[in-house]
Amino acid sequence: MDLIIPFKVGDFAESKSFVVGFRGAWFRSKINDMRVTECGHLEYYLEYTDYTEEAHEWIEVFQKNPFNPASQKKESSTSSQIMLRPPFPKWYRGDQVPEHFSKSELIASVRRTWKVGDCVDWHCSDCYWTGKIVKLISDDVVEVVLVEPPIGEGGPPHQVNPKDLRPALDWSIIEGWTVPLSAANGKRWYAARLIHPKSGIEESKTDGDETLENMMPTSTHKSPDPTKRGTHGSRKRQIAPSELVQLQPLDTIKGSTAEPERPSSGTGARRYPLRVRKPVKNALLQQK
Repeated sequence: MDLIIPFKVGDFAESKSFVVGFRGAWFRSKINDMRVTECGHLEYYLEYTDYTEEAHEWIEVFQKNPFNPASQKKESSTSSQIMLRPPFPKWYRGDQVPEHFSKSELIASVRRTWKVGDCVDWHCSDCYWTGKIVKLISDDVVEVVLVEPPIGEGGPPHQVNPKDLRPALDWSIIEGWTVPLSAANGKRWYAARLIHPKSGIEESKTDGDETLENMMPTSTHKSPDPTKRGTHGSRKRQIAPSELVQLQPLDTIKGSTAEPERPSSGTGARRYPLRVRKPVKNALLQQK
């Protein structure tokens, strides 16, 4: 089965990196160009919209995490990860969901207050760090731990303002946007629910007091639009056949962890991605 990548030149997206200091963070980006290398790897030329002084760079769309030994095994069919996803959906508190919005728009809804165990994204240093709430200190302060290596940076808890949090969501080419399971004290739940405007279907509940069996998504709804089937209402739009990018299945892609050549800083030193940004350990300490 061929994979259809729902991105084209001019699209906005969120991108991630395996560079130490930035693992587990999502950066708002714009796709300015695309190419297929001689080795058959698809690459996008990204502009980081929140870092105007950052040089644009080519990134390989599918990469293996060099810090995860399991992903380096040749027989692994799921070792390559897509490094881009669509812009994050609009999200609202439970009582703030609008009655009317675009019929093609997927939105997320969360309860009025966060709770221990919720999976969240923390907005810090102009990007979003995925983690989990581990302590509620006051109405204005909660403690968040980042995802542990090799996926994230880990480290001690960080005291953050709840206003800087959004619900964590996952995205894949096949399933589109989905809600990860939150967990604490032996219970599991979904911290957000996805709403499909055309059908009014809510894909997951948010009440953490229910058991996992009662918290499974309420529907396996498929959009009547064939271009959106299997995407759970993601923002994938209809694309003309001539615009589609088709790739081989992930298990046939040979990933590479080597850094591509990048523009020189003028000093003769090699430029590495995102290095003008402060690594997480330094940037987050300034927030305390």
